[in-house]
Formats: sequence, structure tokens, C-alpha cells
Amino acid sequence: MAHKIMRLMVLYLIPLVSFSQYNKRLNIGDTLPSLSFTHIFNRPGSSISLCDFNDKLIILDFWNRWCHACISAFPKMESLQKKFGDKIQILLVTSDTDESLVKLFKKVKLPKLPIISNDSILNSMFPHVTVPHHIWIKPGGSIQFITDDISTVEENVSRVLDGIDLNLHSKNEVIDFQADSALLKEGNGRLQKYITGYSIGMTKIEENESTIWSMFKDTANKTIGFKFVNTPLIDLYKMAFGYSLVNSEFKYDNRVMFNLPCISKYLCRPTELDDMNNWAENNLVCYESKWNGSSDSLAYQYLQNDVMKFFTFSVKVEVKEVSCYILKTKNKFDSSRFVTNEKVFEYTDKSFILKNMPVSTIIESLNELAIFKNSPVIDETNYSSNINVKLYKLFLQILLN
Repeated sequence: MAHKIMRLMVLYLIPLVSFSQYNKRLNIGDTLPSLSFTHIFNRPGSSISLCDFNDKLIILDFWNRWCHACISAFPKMESLQKKFGDKIQILLVTSDTDESLVKLFKKVKLPKLPIISNDSILNSMFPHVTVPHHIWIKPGGSIQFITDDISTVEENVSRVLDGIDLNLHSKNEVIDFQADSALLKEGNGRLQKYITGYSIGMTKIEENESTIWSMFKDTANKTIGFKFVNTPLIDLYKMAFGYSLVNSEFKYDNRVMFNLPCISKYLCRPTELDDMNNWAENNLVCYESKWNGSSDSLAYQYLQNDVMKFFTFSVKVEVKEVSCYILKTKNKFDSSRFVTNEKVFEYTDKSFILKNMPVSTIIESLNELAIFKNSPVIDETNYSSNINVKLYKLFLQILLN
């Protein structure tokens, strides 16, 4: 006997590529398949097809909600899109879910650029460890650069659009980087090409662009040592001679002196983005050590000896009398005036404002400013509660509210 039944027909929107291509890692020179995406977070109900931008330079900006640098760069990416108009298309790509993004954008401004969310396809094609991770795709779909956000600036975009050949920094990260492995053993020794000395000292590595520093103790085997990955050389000196990875007394630049100006220019992080990659190649180093013993003090002495031996510069600690700025409380200091629930950290070209912050935060913030580069700021307030500090007009006057 025949029965009438209702059938549900389910239609799948499938990009015109084979599923095997989704899992293929793409490299510079490969052609990106024509994909369509329906998860556009800030344009609900809409879809994006990459073939719609086939005549433009496409920049894929991979990011995640926990990446402060990614979120801080959104205004720059919006500015580039506005500057070059229909010549380029910037797409923000994240594997984060819509639910998690809703929570994020209650706290930060939602960018105007399209956000491809819940992504797995593009992430599988362009695997990476660190974000921001940028992919530049030529008109026609050929992959031109796999790089970072430092390279994505107006000048470089303009040159590419003008057909000028560029040699941008290439990110060659591997997703199976074994962060817990000894550097000599990681990836069956694939990092040994970076070795410059032995205890061990190494140059900057490309396989993981994170900056790592740690000290370990194995009490059972009575061993102690350090691991530094892609750490600025000047920071390594500061930690070694300051006997601390966190609270070194030399962590501020105003506690470091150079006997020649050229050394400062070489070691210190450049202000121009175009110089950053070259600086990183010469100044980011790796180091790993392991000794018998359990004394922190002795371990740092070993570290000092090694960094002096493996790397370029000689360092010594001296006690010198220098001019300082001293933060003191005025007579009849009224602590009740500082009671507030609002916490503010604001820094512009014209002002520096901290509200409801401990004195230690204020001292640290001031010591990191260029105006105090040659004159350390010292705390002599003996004050434990939070205070407000406002500095105006290039810090010519200091007002405590």
C-alpha cells in the first residue's frame, strides 16, 4: 500500500572546490580556491565569496579575541581599507565563535571590516601559531605574502598596487612546535641551524615567533637552568645582571648606560617599523642552559658568564650618582581626596593621566616614558593606597589630585 510521506530536502552550500583542498597547507605562489563564507559576524545574513574580490588585493588578517595586539590594530586596518578603497579588500578572520565575539564587542569597538567567524577552512589552509597573521593575495588569487602585521603598512600596500617587487618578512611557523622540548631536541633537531654557541646560544628562530623566558628547577635531580626564546638581547642582559626575570633593578632603560651612542642605536628597539625586521634578526636571541645545583644566585652568575661569552657586548654593574626625579607626598597629604572607583590609564601627546592606581604602577609607568630616559623616577612617598597623577604640557608640571 502506498503512503504519502513528507520529505525534507536539505540544501548544502558547498564552495566549488574539493574537500581535500581544505586540509592542504597553501604557500606563497599557490592559488587560493574560490571560497564562500556565510559566517560574517558583523553582517548577519550575508555571505562573502572570494571571487567577488578577484580584481583586488586581498589581505586576510587572522586574529583571536584574546590577542590584544590584533584588536588594537583594527583601526589601522580600517584606515588602510579607507585609504585604498576598492583597490583592496581586508577580511578579518577568526576561529572564535559568534557567541564569544558578542561578549568581546560589548567591551571594545566593533570594526567596520567584514569579520569571518567560526572559521576552520582558512585556518587549515594557512596554519599558524601567533597572531596577527596576514596573508596577501594578488588579484587573480595567487598568494603573494605570508607575513605579520608589522609589514602591513600603507607604504607596502601602495608599492604592491604599483607593481613594485617587495621582500616582506615571511612567517614560516610550524604548528607542531614543541615549546616544552629542549631546543636542541625540538622537531628532531630542526632548530640546530640557529646555534651560535653552546650552553646553548642561538639566533632568532622562525618556527615559533613567540617571546619566552623562564627559569626552571628540578629539585629531584638537583638541576637548575634557563630558557629564552626570541628575547631581545638587551632584555637578556637586564635579567641576567638584575638577578630576576621579572623585577630586575635594570628593567627600565634609565638604569642602563651605553659607553658609545652607536651601541644604543643597535640594541634598542627602533621606532621606525621599516627597521623592525632587520633589528629583530640581529637582536632577538635564544638561550638554554642546565646546570647541577639549586642556587638561584649561582645560576644567574652562570647566566651572566654565558651571555658575555655567547653574545656581542660586555656588561658591568656600577654604582653611580645621577640626577633623579623623586615622588614625595606634600605636607598634610589628604588621602580621602583619592577615594574613587574609577580606574584610568590615559597617555597622549599632551597628557599622561593615571587614576586610582598604586604608587608602584605610577613609578613603573613614568620610568618607561622617554622623558625620564636619563633620569630615574624614585618612590619616596611611603604611601600604600591608590592615588591620581596628571601630567600636562610635556610634563612641565606635576599635579597630585
